[in-house]
Amino acid sequence: MANPLIPALDAFPIPGPVWLFHFLLVFTFVLHMLFMNLTLGGTILAALGQLFSKGKADDYRTVMAMRLMGVNNFGISMTITTGIAPLLFVQVLYQQYFYTATIMIAWIWLFLLVFLMVGYYAAYLYKFKGTPAKGAGGTAWLWISAIMFFLIAMIHVAVNLIHSQPDQWAVLADSPGAILGDATYWPRLLHFVLTGLAFSGVVVAWWAARQAGKGVDVELNTQIARYGWRWALWTTVLQIADGFLLLMVLPRPVLLGFMRGGMGTMLPLTLGLLLALGILVMLAKVSNPVEKFSTVNGTLIGMVATIAVMSITRHQIRAIYLEPATSQFRLETAPQWGNFALFAALLVAGLFTVYYMVKEVLESRAAGQDAA
Repeated sequence: MANPLIPALDAFPIPGPVWLFHFLLVFTFVLHMLFMNLTLGGTILAALGQLFSKGKADDYRTVMAMRLMGVNNFGISMTITTGIAPLLFVQVLYQQYFYTATIMIAWIWLFLLVFLMVGYYAAYLYKFKGTPAKGAGGTAWLWISAIMFFLIAMIHVAVNLIHSQPDQWAVLADSPGAILGDATYWPRLLHFVLTGLAFSGVVVAWWAARQAGKGVDVELNTQIARYGWRWALWTTVLQIADGFLLLMVLPRPVLLGFMRGGMGTMLPLTLGLLLALGILVMLAKVSNPVEKFSTVNGTLIGMVATIAVMSITRHQIRAIYLEPATSQFRLETAPQWGNFALFAALLVAGLFTVYYMVKEVLESRAAGQDAA
């Protein structure tokens, strides 16, 4: 029976094959996730490091915090920029569901912009009013920034769950906050946070080990590398446990649909689990990242691959959630290949620009605490 709460499909056809937009959604979401992990996990890790070191400029944890926020001063803007494309593709493919979800929590959704501005501004206040500029302080600004980005993550997880479950809209319309009681809400949110912490830990360890390998502040960078590596290890342990919990609390029809998907669904999930376990082994076998830089390098590459594979699984689970509703509609297509060619050219140019920027940073001659 059709759900009367689902709006009618937009009469305008989408400007390309449906499979192409599914691919673009996952591809651009992966790009967004790389920067988002540094923004969310990196800011939380920096806030914790700053707290434990009491903001002392000569403490390796404070130096780590300054490096992470030095990256996030432009990484936050990249998170926002790379988030635009997947947000648009979600609206193309799941317009009836996504718009409805944002309307149901309209005020909270609008507050996302407020949280983003406050979090971004607080990151700069730490830079200009905290330890990087004055040699001490700024811990409060870091925590404000971290809390704002955490609240944004909460909102996105809520919207994702609401738009994926039209059968729950009647209940959620009266009490949108009830989504926090969804069995998968907190495991999903925790999975994002732990991924961000683990990824940021490996990135900061990779950078410090790279600098130490060049003979730059060897003792300091060795301490930072070990500290970031430990964070990556233990958050990965928790993340794997949380991942299994998330699978177990999925609604039974969704879990059965996923298992019945055959190689199409089970292969990415299996590959993601194997990659996660492989990363855990590499993290556990290294005590000093400076001495095992090749392993550190491999771990970072493995994490990027895991994020990509698990993004596919996330997309497939959403499709299974929505299958009872989407099967009632058929998206009409009217390909506009000229516009797509322009988009593809701009996307490639944008990716090359980001690559060039990162390459310039890595080849910078800056040394010491300013090396990040």
